[in-house]
Amino acid sequence: NSENWQGKMAGIDKEIKKAFDDLQEKMVDSRSRLQVANMQENQKKIEIRRTNLTLQELERMKDDTRMYQSIGRMFLLESKENTLKRLGKDINAEEEAIEKLGKEKIYLERTYKESEASLRELLRNR
Repeated sequence: NSENWQGKMAGIDKEIKKAFDDLQEKMVDSRSRLQVANMQENQKKIEIRRTNLTLQELERMKDDTRMYQSIGRMFLLESKENTLKRLGKDINAEEEAIEKLGKEKIYLERTYKESEASLRELLRNR
């Protein structure tokens, strides 16, 4: 009888250990993905700022100024109007990416908090 009870406890301990490891892995994964998302968001904000500064400088130039877009190792001649439009689109794309990252960060924070709460509950009930 005693051996049977100990066998059941060992099985439960293995299940708890596996659940603990799974939750801990999920927390670490969520935290690292959240850090990556924060870094990406910061990079996109920097890129928006850089593009805005470029736009401000280009707007001061004459309308007939030759402007070039770098495409790989080639430079493509384009009008000032097209350059300003392209930079405006770039800013919009970066802002949309930041918005998407914000949603992803909310999801990751929620996942992290849920995993943390589950882990605490698991430890409390042990």
